[in-house]
Amino acid sequence: MSPQVADFASNSQHPFSLLKIIGGWGNVSGPGLVMFRSLLAGTYTAVVVGISTTLVASALWGTAALPFVLGSSLGFTIGSLRWYMSAERAALFDLYRYPSLLRLHLLANFPYHGELSRNGVEWYTPSRFKSSWTLKSMLVAAWLSAQPAIEDIQTRTESEVVAGYTVDDYMMDGNRGKEE
Repeated sequence: MSPQVADFASNSQHPFSLLKIIGGWGNVSGPGLVMFRSLLAGTYTAVVVGISTTLVASALWGTAALPFVLGSSLGFTIGSLRWYMSAERAALFDLYRYPSLLRLHLLANFPYHGELSRNGVEWYTPSRFKSSWTLKSMLVAAWLSAQPAIEDIQTRTESEVVAGYTVDDYMMDGNRGKEE
């Protein structure tokens, strides 16, 4: 392992540090972010589906306790799975775009997983990670912890594109003034 990776890995937190997740002390690691985001997506969907089934059931049968429990349970499951599947697609896409960055975050979040540290950046391909649900799960966790860096890259790229425009491009009438 290179010195930069070892230094980054030593600064990462234990994935089951409950006080840091709940209390807000320090950065939440990738696995903690997966759980938190899944809970948020599932809870939101559970509320929407649970209340919807309650309204329909109370109009049909005059009671809604059991339909609420069933609807909210189904909603939580659907919401969590839908969030995970979309996060998985985004993580695989960003693995294609930023393999070195996601390798760094995979090593930081899962330092004891030998297969990750033994291989170079060329090993980190979307097709390899698609083949194993455990690799996909680890990739989603690493992708979440890499979000600030990915957003920074995208912001810098956008700034470079914007800097390339001139005032005439912005006004869209630069050529008209010269023709008349």
